[in-house]
Amino acid sequence: MEDNVLVSSKIHGRSKSTTAKRNCIICGQRISKRRRTQHNFQKISRGQLNLQRTRPCLLNFQSLPKDIVLRVMSKLTLKEVAQLSVVSTNWRQAWTFHPNLYFGIKTALGNNAKRKGTSSDLNCRISSGNKFIKRVDAILEKHCGTMVNKFAVKFGLSNEHANHVNGWVAFAIASKARVIILDFSPDWKSHENNYDFPCHIFDKHNGSYLEALRLDSVTLNPPLDFCGFANLKLLALDNVRLQHLEQLISKCHVLEWLSIQSCNQLHNLHVSEPLCRLQYLSIQGCHLQRMELHAPNLTTFEYDGSLALVTLNECSNIKASTIRLFDEKTLQNILTGIPSVLPHVETLYVEVHVKTQMSGFTQSPLKFTQLKCLTLEITFERGSFDRNSVFQLTNLFVAAPFLEDLYLDMYCSLNRCPLDLDDIVDQPHYHLKMVCIFGFCGNTGQVELAKCILRNALILEQMIIDPKGRYRLDGYFGRQEADKKLVPEDIDGVLTIL
Repeated sequence: MEDNVLVSSKIHGRSKSTTAKRNCIICGQRISKRRRTQHNFQKISRGQLNLQRTRPCLLNFQSLPKDIVLRVMSKLTLKEVAQLSVVSTNWRQAWTFHPNLYFGIKTALGNNAKRKGTSSDLNCRISSGNKFIKRVDAILEKHCGTMVNKFAVKFGLSNEHANHVNGWVAFAIASKARVIILDFSPDWKSHENNYDFPCHIFDKHNGSYLEALRLDSVTLNPPLDFCGFANLKLLALDNVRLQHLEQLISKCHVLEWLSIQSCNQLHNLHVSEPLCRLQYLSIQGCHLQRMELHAPNLTTFEYDGSLALVTLNECSNIKASTIRLFDEKTLQNILTGIPSVLPHVETLYVEVHVKTQMSGFTQSPLKFTQLKCLTLEITFERGSFDRNSVFQLTNLFVAAPFLEDLYLDMYCSLNRCPLDLDDIVDQPHYHLKMVCIFGFCGNTGQVELAKCILRNALILEQMIIDPKGRYRLDGYFGRQEADKKLVPEDIDGVLTIL
């Protein structure tokens, strides 16, 4: 017993002494680490420890290559560059190299300034206009005047400021600006004295640098012998008084993007020269009576007005189009007129106001041979005929045999009078997959149209009925009619009523 106690005490004694030694060693290491850390800190504080020091590199703006300077400037706005010049003396002249010059009400007169046209006080408008002109003149006077990429002015100016604006345009030309934007649209009324764009100061040499031109609220009257813009790719005209536009367009041989908006004096557009590079064409808000052009590579066409006198020669590559027909009596122009102008379009959006029904549908020899997606926003004028007009949309499946997606946004009256369906012959459609009917109010024509689609669309995957549409806040009755009359016809389970 005593021997066991003695052995146990020895064992425990050894373990305690061993643990104590280990603790001493660990504590010694910790103490040595602390001492070394304190020692190194003292050396650092005395400067005795040899450490590699890095000094900040001072950037000399004047020594940078011009391409680097322009690249840096192009990432900043003119206001940001001006702020940078205040912070750093090395960048004090940085703004004079800025390649993108945009002069608007805030950039020229400050964030608290109001646009010239927003004030009803004539003296205030004149004063702010004079300040704007002086500020732009002062900035351009100090600018280096080279390698300008974009020159833009957006302020309500007119032809009485022509001397100053002509100088700005001359500056843009001399600096070889690739983009020129002049937006002189006022906020308070239309100009009676639009600024005359100075075509006469362009020649074959200085006009060759221009690639994009946007004009708003100016007068554009190029002379008959105008040389044109050899490298112009984009031309956008908004509220522009036009004369001899055909002469200008025919001499822009690399034009790719053309937009003409709200140019009321444009009645005829006949361009005899082929526009081989033109890909996008938008003409809206004009009163065109006749249009004819050759654009073999045109892919996007947007237009509002009558298509009766529109001729697009060799434009078989148009893939997407937006057409607005505001004063159509019937659906005849949609079913026959558009296919004759755009037979190869693939995606089509049509907005139309229908006044009465067709007396009969005469199938056009030209169909939508490649149309796959069609969106129709139709407003049917109220009357006893509107139920028949709605149902006449079934003729779309004859005019567009390869249609896959159909979106109908309709606004019509709640006309529940029965239709005469004795002469209707079902014709199967082999490609229609998706149908969405917005504004379903339970009109008899809508109900019979949806039934016809459910019967004849052989591979239909989904039909969505949305009773609310554009104007209805509550689609209770339309939803009730859809549940009552369409659900029994949904044999394949493709119907969804929202």
